[in-house]
Amino acid sequence: MIIRIFIILYLASISVLAMAEEFDSNKKIYPMLSFSERYNAVDTANFEVVYAHAILDPVLNQKNLIHEMLCIGENSYSFYIKYGSYKSDSVANAKQGYVESWNEQLGRFRKYDSVISDYGKILKNLNNNSLKAHNIIFGQSYLYEEPIPEINWQLSDGTKEILGYECHKATARWRGRDWTAWYSDIPFSDGPYKFTGLPGLILGLEDASGEHKFQAIGIKKDKYPFGFDKNFDPIKTKREKFEAMQKDHKLNFGKTLANSGLAQVKPEDKERISQRSFYCPIELE
Repeated sequence: MIIRIFIILYLASISVLAMAEEFDSNKKIYPMLSFSERYNAVDTANFEVVYAHAILDPVLNQKNLIHEMLCIGENSYSFYIKYGSYKSDSVANAKQGYVESWNEQLGRFRKYDSVISDYGKILKNLNNNSLKAHNIIFGQSYLYEEPIPEINWQLSDGTKEILGYECHKATARWRGRDWTAWYSDIPFSDGPYKFTGLPGLILGLEDASGEHKFQAIGIKKDKYPFGFDKNFDPIKTKREKFEAMQKDHKLNFGKTLANSGLAQVKPEDKERISQRSFYCPIELE
């Protein structure tokens, strides 16, 4: 679904660019940037965990799988992003100075599936117990801040091996879902998405409904300066407001697209367009 939306927006942008007679999609005009050129880095990671995030939309009865990555910084920051974003950035960093064409840049984005996911980017600041969440709705960037959630974990008996690490069980109810976490002895009190607060790094996590499951599938030790884009200019909002906007967008995606002018839809066909996009929020409250 995310890739389909990206293709729709790409085709729309091509239509606009095609109006300019000078535009040549093979002309090399996009310089590949290093990490330091692209991002306002707040910390540097030397330890990263890659997760497979399996999601089920119970209404559409459709499944999705996203690969995400937790970057653990040296100075008590962490960053949770789509793994494809990191891979695409790493290619650009290695080829700093090379100038891409529009087609080459699009090919890189598509190859690594680097479009931001529905769950955004999460920057945690463990120094002051706060986080910033960045996401996009139909091309518009949004940012909200909140305290790192205090999750009332209950430590339980039971162990499970993940990536060769013995992990211990913990359970909690958080924002409308019942979660089971498997935390390791790796000495970072962190985990996927916004989850923290256990004695070690969370390598496995799932909710009781089966709609979300995170499983660590790899550990990297790459040097990766992280932070938000230097050209980042989001609309600042509150979590509850953002989630309400995202829900409305997802449940009325067909109507939003039809009314946007990006797709040619006959007036009599608008009501027959599928209204719902893939939607399964992590937080229900």
